[in-house]
Amino acid sequence: MGNITDAVLASTLKTLITNNLIERKSYDIIPPKVEYSLTEKGKSIVPILQSICKWAGIFYKEDNENKMIQCQKCDYR
Repeated sequence: MGNITDAVLASTLKTLITNNLIERKSYDIIPPKVEYSLTEKGKSIVPILQSICKWAGIFYKEDNENKMIQCQKCDYR
């Protein structure tokens, strides 16, 4: 799996902020610090994503070749 570029990450974060899914907080310190967190709207998506991971777990549990890395980190159980 490859890494995403800074430009793609910045663009994605900007879109998520525009859609009110995450919020950005910047601190006026050196070195600069920025934190991102889920908004209430963003938090409302978590159960949907957990349902997708649960579904994937049912069908890909024994398929080591196509294991979904993201779902391994999910607490859907």
